[in-house]
Amino acid sequence: MATEMGTGQGGQEQGLQPRAIGFMGALAMSIAAMGPLLGALGVAPLIVSQAGFSAPFIFVLCWIAMVAVALTIGRFSRALPGAASIYTYISHGLGERLGFMSAWLSFSYYIAFVPLLLTALGIYGAQMGSQVLGIDVDWWIWALAGALIVTALSIYGIRPSLYTDLALALIADGFLLLISTIIIVSVISDGNFTLEPLSPSGAPDDFTGLSLAVAFGVLIFLGFEQCFVLGEEVQDPRGNVPKAIYTALALVGFVLFLATFALVLGFGEGGITRLNELFGSEGTPWFALVREVIGSGWVDVLLVMIVLSILSNTIASHNAVVRIQYGMGRAHALPKQLGYTHPRLRTPHVAILAQMTLSVAITLVCGLVWSPESVFGFVGFMIGLAAALSFILIGLAALRYFHETAPDHSPWRNYGVPTLAILILTPVVITSFEPSPGEPLKWAPFVILGWVILGAVYLVYREMRREKIDVDYAFGAAGEPPAAGGTV
Repeated sequence: MATEMGTGQGGQEQGLQPRAIGFMGALAMSIAAMGPLLGALGVAPLIVSQAGFSAPFIFVLCWIAMVAVALTIGRFSRALPGAASIYTYISHGLGERLGFMSAWLSFSYYIAFVPLLLTALGIYGAQMGSQVLGIDVDWWIWALAGALIVTALSIYGIRPSLYTDLALALIADGFLLLISTIIIVSVISDGNFTLEPLSPSGAPDDFTGLSLAVAFGVLIFLGFEQCFVLGEEVQDPRGNVPKAIYTALALVGFVLFLATFALVLGFGEGGITRLNELFGSEGTPWFALVREVIGSGWVDVLLVMIVLSILSNTIASHNAVVRIQYGMGRAHALPKQLGYTHPRLRTPHVAILAQMTLSVAITLVCGLVWSPESVFGFVGFMIGLAAALSFILIGLAALRYFHETAPDHSPWRNYGVPTLAILILTPVVITSFEPSPGEPLKWAPFVILGWVILGAVYLVYREMRREKIDVDYAFGAAGEPPAAGGTV
C-alpha cells in the first residue's frame, strides 16, 4: 500500500506542486496538446484521403463525438478530480480491473504520442532547415533537439512549461487561422465558394472508408482532454479543468474546422486526387495551396510555424503522459520510482526521464525500420484507434456511474451524451479489424491487442501476489481525495 503523501523518503513521494496553475495554464495544456497546425497539415489530409470533398462533414461528425466525450470527462472531473483521471473514472464506473486495463490501454496512445510528435518535429524541422535556414541536418537530430528542450522544461516546472506552450500555440494557431481565412476569401472572390463539403454526398459509400475517416477525425482532436491530469496542480480542479476542456475544444475545433474547409475548397472537388498526390510527395498539400493562393514566401513562414507548433504540442503531451505514469507509480501499479517527485522543483523527474528515454528510443528505432513519414501515418492511426477505445470505455463507465450516483439527473446527461459518443466511435473499432484497412494500417489493432494482453498478464500477476492498487491515493488531489459522490 502506498505511503501517505509527504512521508516518502527524502521527499520522494511528497506530491506535485499543489495549485501551481490556474485556468489559463489548464487551457494552455489542452490547446497545445491538440496541436492545431500539425492537425491541419498532417491529419486533415488523411481525413480527405478517406472522405474526399466531404471531409468537413466528417470533421463535424467527429466534433460532435468529441463534445460528447468532453461533456462526460468534464462531468467526471467535477466528481472525481485527480491526476491520470482515465484510470479513476473507469475504475469508479466499471471496477478497478477495467480501470487498470483502460489506463494500460491509454498508455498505448499517450506513450506513442510523444514519439509521433518527435518524428513530426524531425520531418518538418529538417525541411525547415533546408528550405528556410539553408542547412541540411538529418531529421533525427531535430527530433533529439526537441526532446532535450521538452525534458528541460518538464523538469523545471509545470508553470513555465505551460506558459511556453501557450505562447507558441497562440503564434502558430493564429497563423493557421490567418492563412485559412485568406484561402476561403480567395475562393469566394473567384466565385467558387460552396457549402457542399458540409454534406455527406461526397463521403465514402463503403463502411471501411467512412470509419477510417472518423478514426483520423478522432486523431485530429486528441489532446483536448489532457488537462485532466492536472487535478493536483491546478486551482479549483472541479471548475477549471472542465472549463478548460470545453474552451479548448470549442476554440481549436473552430480553427481546425476552418482549416479543413479551406483545404478542400482551395483544391476544389476536382482537385482531391491532386491533393492526395501532394500529400504523398510533399508531406502535406498545404505547401502547394499556400504557394499558389498567397505566395511562396508564406511557405517559409508556415514551415517555421509548424516546427513551433509541434514543439508546443510535444511539451503538453509529454507533461500529460508523465503525470499518468506518476499517478500509477504513486499507487505502485507501475514501478514506485515513477511516483517520485523532485524535492525542490516538485516535478515527477523520474517519470519525465523514463518517458523521454522511451520516446526517443521508439522514434529512432521506428525511423530506422520505416521512413519517418510511414511512422507518422501508422502510429497516428494506432493512436486514433486506441483513443476511440478509451473514449468508449469512458462512456460506458459514465452510464453506470451516474446511473448509480445521480439517478435524479436528466436522462440526456446520464444516458444520452455518453451513448452518442459510443455510437459514433464504435464503427472505428469494428472496421479496423474487418474489412482490412490495408497495409500497414491493418497491423495497428493487433499491436494494440498485444499491448492489452500484456497488461492483462501483468494484472493477473499482481492479483496473484495480492498487490492492491490504491486508486484514490494514486489520483487524489493533494489534500483532497476523490469524492465518490461529488458534485456532478
